[in-house]
Amino acid sequence: MQAQLHNKIISKKIYCPWKWQVLFIETMRDLYDASVWSLRDCVRKAEKSRSQNVHDDRFQPDFVYLHDMARHVDHSNETLDIAVDTVRCVRKSSKVFDSNSSSAHGISRDERPLEFQDRLFGLEKELKGIKRRSQSLTERLRSEINLAFSLVAQRDSRVMVEIGQDSKSDNRNVRSIAIVGLIYLPGTFISGLFGMSFFELMEDGNGHHVWQVSERLWLYWAITIPLTVLTIIVWVVFFHGEGLKRHLGGLKRRSRGLIEVKA
Repeated sequence: MQAQLHNKIISKKIYCPWKWQVLFIETMRDLYDASVWSLRDCVRKAEKSRSQNVHDDRFQPDFVYLHDMARHVDHSNETLDIAVDTVRCVRKSSKVFDSNSSSAHGISRDERPLEFQDRLFGLEKELKGIKRRSQSLTERLRSEINLAFSLVAQRDSRVMVEIGQDSKSDNRNVRSIAIVGLIYLPGTFISGLFGMSFFELMEDGNGHHVWQVSERLWLYWAITIPLTVLTIIVWVVFFHGEGLKRHLGGLKRRSRGLIEVKA
């Protein structure tokens, strides 16, 4: 900045006290403009990175970079606000100064304020334009951050749905295993309860080994089958009683509707 301002002062003859203020504001305007354009390039880089990898499930937004950019853009807005206010104050102060001073260096009192005020007004408008561009970067960056959060949340939701579907499949498998165990458990319990063998290997009169079945084998089936059925009924009523009631209620309503239609 010092080099740019020095070159401008050397290239122009400064014969009025307000000339250096205009040169200084012009130099600051150029620096602010370059700064906002550099911030725009950074914001555009983040937007392009997102658009190129949005369909990649491994894409992870760089939230630290985005928030750092938001901090820099906020600082740019702050400095531009101060710059616009400063130029406005210079304009007001120059009006007061020119109203109380006489003409200087061969320039009439009416010409010098008009030229100075017009130039300051133009610089103020240019700074306001740069400020609006900086504010638009704030909005773009805020939208980019919100979109990044939405994409991550959407991807996490898809993962949770897949996990839920896998859990349902696992639950069905566990339920199948539980039903199989429920069917075989009563018989195993009764077999252990009796604690006896219904099949015996004995020798016949000729010395051959033959299998003999106990005459009380029917007791095993007579107790095991009803107990198994009772266990399944208790399980269905306990875990699916409400759904069973709703299903039966729906059947009753449909049957009543059919009877009324026939009547």
